[in-house]
Amino acid sequence: MRFERVPIAVLLLAALPSAWAFDDQPVVEWMRTNAVRLTTPEAGHGFADMQPLKKVIGNARIVALGEATHGTREFFQLKHRMLEFLATEMGFTIFSIEANMPEAYRLNDYVLTGKGDPKQLLKGMYFWTWDTQEVLNMILWMREFNKSGMGRVEFTGFDMQTPDVAAEIVRDFIARNDPEYGAALRKASGMAVAPSRPTPAKTSFGVATGSFPVRAAAGKRVRFGGYIKTEGVTGGYAGLWWRVDGASGVLAFANLQDRAPTGTTHWKHYELDIPVAADATNINFGALLAGAGTAWFDGLTVELDGVPYQDPAAFDFDFESPSPIGFFTGGDGYQVQLDNQVFHSGKQSLRMKRVAAAADDPKAVDPKLAATAWQDVVRHLEASREAYRKKGASANDAQWAIQNARVVLQCMQMRANEVTRDRSMAENVKWILDRSPGAKIVVWAHNGHVAAGGSQGYEPMGAALRKMFGDQMLVFGFAFNQGSFQAVQQGKRLRDFTVPPAPAGSLDATLAATGIPLFALDLRQVPKSGPVAAWWSESHRTRSIGAVYSEDSPSGYLMDLAAPESFDFLLFVEKTTAARKNPD
Repeated sequence: MRFERVPIAVLLLAALPSAWAFDDQPVVEWMRTNAVRLTTPEAGHGFADMQPLKKVIGNARIVALGEATHGTREFFQLKHRMLEFLATEMGFTIFSIEANMPEAYRLNDYVLTGKGDPKQLLKGMYFWTWDTQEVLNMILWMREFNKSGMGRVEFTGFDMQTPDVAAEIVRDFIARNDPEYGAALRKASGMAVAPSRPTPAKTSFGVATGSFPVRAAAGKRVRFGGYIKTEGVTGGYAGLWWRVDGASGVLAFANLQDRAPTGTTHWKHYELDIPVAADATNINFGALLAGAGTAWFDGLTVELDGVPYQDPAAFDFDFESPSPIGFFTGGDGYQVQLDNQVFHSGKQSLRMKRVAAAADDPKAVDPKLAATAWQDVVRHLEASREAYRKKGASANDAQWAIQNARVVLQCMQMRANEVTRDRSMAENVKWILDRSPGAKIVVWAHNGHVAAGGSQGYEPMGAALRKMFGDQMLVFGFAFNQGSFQAVQQGKRLRDFTVPPAPAGSLDATLAATGIPLFALDLRQVPKSGPVAAWWSESHRTRSIGAVYSEDSPSGYLMDLAAPESFDFLLFVEKTTAARKNPD
């Protein structure tokens, strides 16, 4: 069971001998029996312990490697070792990372020819998570592998969040081969690099969002309340909301509707009453501000079938802590922070305030207009292939220019909420493979991107690739029990964090119960029936940490996951250390 507040009857049951409580032991024993025990996460130690993976990977064309954090040394080392194994023993020839496509391809020149400084090229990929000794060591190994004559492996990237370099590549190609189109391209390029005017669907709210423990609320009636004060709220409202999701989508949703305060109002208590289905899989709730003005929130309460719910380690409903424990806060154009000057009770409240945003910048461009402009650029380049060939441009140069135009288009479509980032990343992985028929690729990204199963209607990159490639793709999810990692402290700077052993009943804690410090587990071999099958069919909490972390709300970085729906394999590390940043 998860570590959360539970009815007294369950607490009494837990105090009885273990045979009387829910027994995870069959699951743990199954893991021990089926685990592929690995001796080290570090490359350069041979492959004797990895030989069982040959059979299970088989003829797969894509091996996707996830990560439960963006800053774990052992995850990065293990990915390096997996690449070494797959390139040396199984004929994989392409590596692709969750980094902007043209910037990553610059490193390909280094690993193939030795051209360039790998340290500086890593920094040119923008994101601090790749600028580490572990990633640099992998790149240096790739260069030595290519020099050795033992094989060939390329370095590529598939992300599309930054348009600058891609647009520059297109401009250079047009200047050489199609100068008459230069004026139109300059206009489109200016739209791409200008500040984007947020679309309403993306940035119409300031929010404080929490994830409520499903097991505590499933099958019960919830009363969610709190005090709200407003000042000058126009063009919108302040409010509370609660949403329940299931396998089929949204099961229930409630907000204040026409009771939501607007204008200037004094502190007033508001409540929502909503049932939670027994088969709920996810619950989100919180407070929001839409439109201009300021709203304060204080004294939130949750009752489950009339019984007050309290878990101070997971939620600070009174906002008295140094940060809003249990809530993700933000919203483009909104300032969401604690306020020790205005409060209903205690010494603080949570304040949401509309502030200047990109939408208020006179230079801001509607990303939908920018996306339309770049659709025209892509169409023009594709229609001009033959003309470029006659002018002496190689087919590869033209194709690279077209793909970079697509990268800019994808970035604009993401900003306009027209196409998701994950969908575009999947299309880019496909483009890389289409350019090398028969090649096999190792894909590096976060667990949330490589997952072959989605949630709440969102399709991760891995799920899109699964539709494209079927069982030609295998997904390795990563998990850990305890230790350190790099992340940005919420609202501050990059630093190392250390977390204790995973909560009892979580996926991570159950993996740790095997007592095996490092192993791979083939989830395709989970039994079809019996207690082990039943356990794996349920969702269990697992850590999912991206670029940002807060020590004040560790439960906010646990997600419910039915692992076999998202991953074919798990790679588990008992204890981790933080990735090591490259010196400047």
